[in-house]
Amino acid sequence: MSELKVAYPDLKLGLFSYSYRMAFGSHDVRPREPLALFEFVEHAQKLGFNGIQIDLTHLTGHDPAYLKELRSAAAERNLFVEYGSAYLAADTIVQELQIASLLGAPLMRTFMGFSRFKRGTDVAAETSRAVALLRSLAPRAADLGIRIALENHCDATTPELQQVIERVGSPNVGVCVDLGNFMIHLENPVEAVRQLAPYIINTHFKDYAMKMENWGFKSYGVALGEGVIDLKAVLDILVNEAHLDQITLEIVSEPQATETETLALEEANVRRSAQFAREVLGIGTG
Repeated sequence: MSELKVAYPDLKLGLFSYSYRMAFGSHDVRPREPLALFEFVEHAQKLGFNGIQIDLTHLTGHDPAYLKELRSAAAERNLFVEYGSAYLAADTIVQELQIASLLGAPLMRTFMGFSRFKRGTDVAAETSRAVALLRSLAPRAADLGIRIALENHCDATTPELQQVIERVGSPNVGVCVDLGNFMIHLENPVEAVRQLAPYIINTHFKDYAMKMENWGFKSYGVALGEGVIDLKAVLDILVNEAHLDQITLEIVSEPQATETETLALEEANVRRSAQFAREVLGIGTG
């Protein structure tokens, strides 16, 4: 790590629970003792984070008492809360907004959720469906005091995502930029973030590396500073052009040969990323 140089002393740092997806047992690995969400809340505070984003797959239920207990657990530790909801679907998205409200989350991340690379996908129809749903949701979200952040989720390209937000035309609907997902479309994360800056309200701030396999190129998650994304350039845009006051990390790790190795790597990548964010990128403690 380089010498500490705080460039953004008031910028808050959050952690998406998906950073521990394998410890939770919701993806790739089924650990003998899965991480519980209340443990994650406490762990995020101990690591020095200012807030959390909760992935819907890490909730054990939707009971209002349980969600309010989670809200209280975060508040007791002075952690802000964001909700990482499911993809846009007419039959579930209103309930997702209600979950965000019960969690005390003023922001709900969502995504369009279509498979762009599946043969027969009608991208124009999918984006129009998303526009219609978001237009109908925006007033309800406003009433609840919640902003909806639409993620670039390996579906829409940057120009398409920008068009969706502009067509919706609501101050309550913006963009969650996932830095790694831009690479799925061979887009430059710095240029994509610059283009979307007027609409960005949330981040999945991460670093990705690339390697050649016999079937083509693979992009994969690593700790901050260990990949190919120009994180300093991205952060400068997020602060000075998008005017964000908090950055949420989503640190994605690769499964290893054993459960022990996998969980150890996941923990190490989160810790190294938090250190890099503080000491190299200059994100302050708030």
